[in-house]
Amino acid sequence: MAMSTRLNMSCSKTNSNKTIKQITLAAMLVTILYVQELILSGIPNVQLTVVLIMVYGAALPLGMSLSIITAYVFLDNLLFGSFSILYTPGMFLAWITLVLVSKALANKKFVWTLAFATVFGLIYGWFYIPGKFIEQGLFDLWAYFIADLIPFGIILIINNFITVLLMYRHLRKLLESLTKPQVLSSID
Repeated sequence: MAMSTRLNMSCSKTNSNKTIKQITLAAMLVTILYVQELILSGIPNVQLTVVLIMVYGAALPLGMSLSIITAYVFLDNLLFGSFSILYTPGMFLAWITLVLVSKALANKKFVWTLAFATVFGLIYGWFYIPGKFIEQGLFDLWAYFIADLIPFGIILIINNFITVLLMYRHLRKLLESLTKPQVLSSID
């Protein structure tokens, strides 16, 4: 009985340490995601958000990636003051879509990841169309397309292509090396 209790306590401690490490890693990844956006916020649509979310989606368990997205969207909207029933759901759905597609592309050729990241630069703006439609109406929606969706979509397309091309494989390899069970257990 004493042996069984010690074994259970040991397993519980190991699981607890693993959970603490996962929470700590997730918090650090959310921080990186948010801080890089804050630093680059003065340059419209030039950011590392897409490449980071794609790396998180491909390298991390789905639940952890979705937790990071939830925390990120909450922080982004809270600190940039943009909480809105019209736009927050669109942002949340866009980033969840990026995580899910990244997970699906994780074991495919890199060219598919690069292609999706590039196209996502235009797709991202479409997630905001329902909110813009409610806010501006159908006849004034064209102004959103001309003034926002097209020019900033083009910037995001170029940004995504360059950042994913140059950084995705290196960041994914790094994150996967940090999340290997041996690495997490050696931190004990």
